[in-house]
Amino acid sequence: MTVTELPHKEQALFRSALLYEASQYKKGLKVSEQILKKFPDHGETLSVKGMFLAHLERKEEGYELMERGLKINPQSSISWHVYGLVCRSDKKYVQAIKCYEEALKADSENMHILREVASLYVQMRQYSKAVECREKLTAMNPFFPSFWLGLATAHHMNGRYDLAIKVISAHELGNNQPPLDKYMISELSLYKNWLIELNGDYQQALEHLKEIRPQIVDITGWKEKKARLLLKADRKEAAATAFQDLLERNSENDDYITGYMECNGLDMKCDEDQDAVLEVIGTLQQQFPSSNRLRFLPLMYSTGDNFAVAAESLAKYALRKGIPSLFSSVRVLYADKAKGAALGTLIESCATQIRDTKRFSDSTDDEPASVLLWCNYYLAQHYDYYGDHERALTLIEEAIRSSPKTIEPYMIKARILKHAGDFRGARDTMDYARQQDVGDRYLTTKFIKYMLRVDEVDEAEKTYLLFVNEDAPHKIQEIVNMQATWYMNERGHAYRRMGDIGRALKHYHQAISVFDTYQDDQYDFHQYSVRKVTLRSYIDILEWEATVYENPAYQTAARAAAECYLELADRKASCNTFVPIEIEKDDKPLTRNGSAQQGQQNLAAGVGETKVYDVEKDPNGTKFVESDNLAEALKLAEHLESVAASNPDTHVLAFEVHLRMQKYFLVLKAINALKAIDATHPALPSMVVRLSQALDTDESFAAALKVPLRAQLAKSFGAVDITTGTAESIDSVLAAAKSMLAMGNGDQAAALLVQTPEAKYAEGRTLLKLLEAKRLLAKSGADESTQAAFGATAKTVFPLATCF
Repeated sequence: MTVTELPHKEQALFRSALLYEASQYKKGLKVSEQILKKFPDHGETLSVKGMFLAHLERKEEGYELMERGLKINPQSSISWHVYGLVCRSDKKYVQAIKCYEEALKADSENMHILREVASLYVQMRQYSKAVECREKLTAMNPFFPSFWLGLATAHHMNGRYDLAIKVISAHELGNNQPPLDKYMISELSLYKNWLIELNGDYQQALEHLKEIRPQIVDITGWKEKKARLLLKADRKEAAATAFQDLLERNSENDDYITGYMECNGLDMKCDEDQDAVLEVIGTLQQQFPSSNRLRFLPLMYSTGDNFAVAAESLAKYALRKGIPSLFSSVRVLYADKAKGAALGTLIESCATQIRDTKRFSDSTDDEPASVLLWCNYYLAQHYDYYGDHERALTLIEEAIRSSPKTIEPYMIKARILKHAGDFRGARDTMDYARQQDVGDRYLTTKFIKYMLRVDEVDEAEKTYLLFVNEDAPHKIQEIVNMQATWYMNERGHAYRRMGDIGRALKHYHQAISVFDTYQDDQYDFHQYSVRKVTLRSYIDILEWEATVYENPAYQTAARAAAECYLELADRKASCNTFVPIEIEKDDKPLTRNGSAQQGQQNLAAGVGETKVYDVEKDPNGTKFVESDNLAEALKLAEHLESVAASNPDTHVLAFEVHLRMQKYFLVLKAINALKAIDATHPALPSMVVRLSQALDTDESFAAALKVPLRAQLAKSFGAVDITTGTAESIDSVLAAAKSMLAMGNGDQAAALLVQTPEAKYAEGRTLLKLLEAKRLLAKSGADESTQAAFGATAKTVFPLATCF
């Protein structure tokens, strides 16, 4: 018999079972089982038991019980609520929202459900629904700050700044419980002022800013608002004074300098304003002579003799001060070939003057011996930038000899060796630099990168463990928790080079999960930030989260993982299935007590951490290898299409995935998307040819559907040859070779690839492109003599390289 209402005794037990907020899952499970012994078909108790099981890692059983409870009592607010809680915990936000909405049909005034679903609406950017939900909460308790502040931010994100202002105006002076402290009042006042600014009423915003001045704790923030509002209100003279005040606080701030220029009617990006900009910068330099930013800016906007004068002033200042970052600071100028050459000539001249006379030509005093060191240090980077690695090495060796204990030259030497193709020498040099200061985390980080680039993954891990707290119960899991995406990606690349696709995928997915965590973690701020009244930062977080997947580290990991899945799929199709490589027992330290084997002994003795961590559940990446490889690649490609549509590589990847899945209209869509971004992209010809070939050979695809596809290809591209552009572009050669390999034409690919080190490809030819050509040549099945000939020719381009 189905029971909807429990007797009084069992009802009291049921209420005591709802202890999930305190995470007392085992106790709650016992109580729910006690009730179900008497009333096995009580829907709400079944749902609550399912929730406890789900939180105790028995998810499948838990979901089954919750669904059974809902079938018994589909009108129960509690059953829908707990189902929504579990879905939210499992990051199933859309399903959680549906559950909460069903719960509200039965209990529309439930404050807990309303708060939770409001946060979910914001999480999923459903701002209009968030507004409705917050309005209900505010009507229920208008004196609770979190409710009306949440409503104001919902209006803000929904684009209704006027309504957000009205909400704050109606409640900010009310009898709020709990009351706002002075910091909260300061933040709220500045937030309201921001809303007035966003609403376009700059004069009112200025009047309000003056009004709230006694309440403000963030004085710098208030002054920045004042300067910006005065400029927007076209009160340029007053704005100039305000920006002048800010520059006295911080003369290195670009926003302050740009704002001051705008007050003078100047646009720093406009060529016509350059002379006037330089004049104003000169005036500011006199007022703030210690500002490094003002010392650098003239180089950005001057040319010819003016540039030479500004560059000489900056260079001599930096060389005398011994500033190692001089080249890094001016590297942006090297985009202008004339400026890059002028800087090299200038530092060469400085070095010559110091060698010959120990002083600069305009000085009467001898310079410190370190000036020549920093001249050579700069010039080594200069020649490295232009690819003259031998000259760069000669200069950096001279710098090292002049000061053997200075660490920076060793780091630059390692970088030069890396660019020259001597990865092992680069690794050893960086190790020497690290040994000079083992406590320097930056040096250790660089050394780890260099180890991974020579595929020393185990040694790199041991070194990385230096960053982990000695008291960490599981050091390898701690590495993952540190969310160092650079390490995860580099380790994935290393395993991929070694042919261990399973572990490569594991590390790429670790990097991807970091960004998923960033996305999920914003949920905690929807209530926390409103409660703490950090509203400006909260809005910034929401806007930043919209771009989180645009991060290059995410896109690198996602593309690499998708390419690994495609490789696995290709191997399965050719009956050459990849088998996960088993891990050695002693390779992974499972506890702080030592290696895996020692860890097992310690666990048996009752010592150390006994919890099985996620990182050790699948050490070989077997679950990734055994998954539906094309389906997984498709997920990654589709997500990249939604978050990185402006990146050409996204559409090249989408093409590869859809072609293998025989989704030819989507293949054409990827081709057209790539053409829209870059009509001269080197991969376009080969992509068109491969689609045409697929249409010719795939008899399972309807002939009637082939007609419009062929017509569109002919209209957009005409007659295309796969070797288009390969006579002059190494990028075209690589793209054509990849397509030839995909079509089974290994000999043709090898014939193209073996030419890549030749002089005709000098423009655009880099070490990485030649290494890619080497990899593809090996994949083409070329014989040893052909590969040896390629290596010998490549060595003439990079004579210091050890990787050919």
